[in-house]
Amino acid sequence: MLASPSEWSFSAGALVERASAEAVAALWRRHDTSSYTAAEKAEMLIDPYEEAPKYALAAIYFILAGIGLAAIGNLFTVLRRTTFGRRIAANRVVRRFRAGFRWIACSQPRAIGWIRFPTTGTILLISSFWIFILVWSLSITPYYRSRWNVGSPPLAIRTGLFALGIFPFILAFGAKWNWVTFVTGYSHEKLQVVHQWLSHLFLVLSLLHTFPFVMAGREIRPNTDGKNPHLYSQIYYSGWVAHKVYYWSGIAALVPLAWLCWGSATPLRNRFYEIFKYLHFVSAILFSGFFYIHCNRLLGSWHYLWATAILYLSSVIMRFALLFVRNGRSIPRATVELLPESTVRVLISCPPGHRWKAGQHVFLNFIKARPLESHPITVANAPWLHPNAKAGPRTMMMLLRISPRSGLGPSLLELASTGSSTPVLIDGPYGGLMTSDLGVHEHVVLLAGGGGVSFVSSILQDLCERKARNFEGIATRKVEVHWAVKNEGSSMARAWLDDHFASVVALVPDDFVRIHFYVTKSAITSDDVAEAAIVPAVPAIAEEKSEAHESLNSKRSFTSGSPTPLSYFTTHRGRPQLPLLLSQIFLSCPSTQSVGIASCGPSEFTTAVRNAVAKRQKEIFLGVAEGAQEVNLHTEEFDW
Repeated sequence: MLASPSEWSFSAGALVERASAEAVAALWRRHDTSSYTAAEKAEMLIDPYEEAPKYALAAIYFILAGIGLAAIGNLFTVLRRTTFGRRIAANRVVRRFRAGFRWIACSQPRAIGWIRFPTTGTILLISSFWIFILVWSLSITPYYRSRWNVGSPPLAIRTGLFALGIFPFILAFGAKWNWVTFVTGYSHEKLQVVHQWLSHLFLVLSLLHTFPFVMAGREIRPNTDGKNPHLYSQIYYSGWVAHKVYYWSGIAALVPLAWLCWGSATPLRNRFYEIFKYLHFVSAILFSGFFYIHCNRLLGSWHYLWATAILYLSSVIMRFALLFVRNGRSIPRATVELLPESTVRVLISCPPGHRWKAGQHVFLNFIKARPLESHPITVANAPWLHPNAKAGPRTMMMLLRISPRSGLGPSLLELASTGSSTPVLIDGPYGGLMTSDLGVHEHVVLLAGGGGVSFVSSILQDLCERKARNFEGIATRKVEVHWAVKNEGSSMARAWLDDHFASVVALVPDDFVRIHFYVTKSAITSDDVAEAAIVPAVPAIAEEKSEAHESLNSKRSFTSGSPTPLSYFTTHRGRPQLPLLLSQIFLSCPSTQSVGIASCGPSEFTTAVRNAVAKRQKEIFLGVAEGAQEVNLHTEEFDW
């Protein structure tokens, strides 16, 4: 509701004296003040229009501070790999402080239906920014000027400038190759949650920017100049009679913005991903164009847009430059091999300039299959060469569970049946452990739910390779792998993975690796998807190796000094009790040892792992933990 002039019963002189001389001078230069009353002049000095850029800068400083803290944490992670860093990490005070931080960073609320929550640390960080912006936006009154010609509603200007300051970071957090990842060590998929919630805040601020203009614009424009004989409202006259660019372009930008946010809801994105991807791209272009027109260079707004363009275009240029360099002059070719249970194995001979690390993923474009689509796939092997290796040091191996009737599946099945290869474009690698190193921990636990075993298998190979070579900095003494699937027959390429595990385990001493395989159901249905479950109804029960395993074993040969065939492998019936399992591992370790955990699986699986580790971090922080006094967790998920 608009304030009446009688409500402005304050001392105009006092307010003018309190206002900065610069603001007063700028205000009087911009306005012909002869037609304003003293109260209206004083009113214009409350949260003046000319000082509004401070709100955009405040949003920028807040986000930069968060990025700076993450960069400092990344620096400590890198330092942890050095002798000096390990000495610092062993300090009791440092250890407890770090555990307190990880306690907050690891814990995660459970999903409610399709609504998934980020970790508690991320929630606190995002919530603090939302509160900072919204409280500042709504705490300053009045929200409106006493009449339209006195000035734009202060609430609208504040929220508009806050949104402007956020805009560069929305695109920066959303790019695959981005400067935030470069500084903080957080891969693009882990930054998606920030990208999404900043986008939602941008939409809220845009609505708070729009509605005050709608409310204030209901005022009837006087016809003193003879240009409004129909007595249109101020906003209607400005937008559709005077054709001022701010109004139509604002509505035009708001429509694609709403789709960008609401159309990205998880059910829609997962169900219609390819359509979503193209509409998202088109909507982003439309919004950016209309937003540029809407800003109209007011209050230096175009400077922020040019900065946004530089940030995003530099990310795109770097991404495609690396794509060109890594793929080389001759495009890599991939062979596709059909494995049981609708699984295919993809082998790619990479160019000499291409490098990747264990646990990373790439985006593949199968030119013969789906030339206009790229698909994220985790590399299932590490880039090492050992005596038992099935492929060269530059050969990527990937496992895909496909649908024979939809998506990419039919095209890959056709390639596999004909035995022909296809050129591929490799975009990446991305993600993985980034600057972290599980090799600095004495005890390593690898947890996989269903297809998450691709991530785990490459990490295991990397650790075994480094152990066999006495790689500098490798402190690991034991590795445990826990892999859960719905049905034994539905486990992705089980025979191939058995061979892969056997070849890398043969490199290390007998007691270095233990693999636990969990079968959560006993029968296979046509709709089963390989995935793991969490908190069980019954505990997993270990059993003897099946005849099929024994038969498979009899066909394998091992180098001298390797474990007895499958002595490292145990099959369990039932779901893994992840909290109990991890608790027992922590208690079994001496206090001088640290535990490194890597987990990949469905969201329910990783949530259970995070909360079990968070409980341990809390115990370490409070000084009541027995056993291992340092636990580090890295998680990957199927969905972003």
